[in-house]
Amino acid sequence: MSKFLVERNLPGITPEQLQAAGVRAKTCCEEMASEGSEITWHRSFYLPESEKTFCVFEAPDREMVAEANRRAQIPFERIHASMEMTPDAV
Repeated sequence: MSKFLVERNLPGITPEQLQAAGVRAKTCCEEMASEGSEITWHRSFYLPESEKTFCVFEAPDREMVAEANRRAQIPFERIHASMEMTPDAV
């Protein structure tokens, strides 16, 4: 499975709307998993100063990540293939 970074621009989003989007992302990934798709939402980072959000998903391909976000009705700008690096891994 590959990791993908979803880039979003969410101008004017409130903390409540951000929380609701997270619930929708989690629910959609769980629904897709129950349908046989291998997809997991791992975490998100919201940058208030730029009103951007970056969300990490794991899935076989970019299209599955896009489908999860469309189902969750969360807009996105781009989906980037990504690699994770941690201090323990280097």
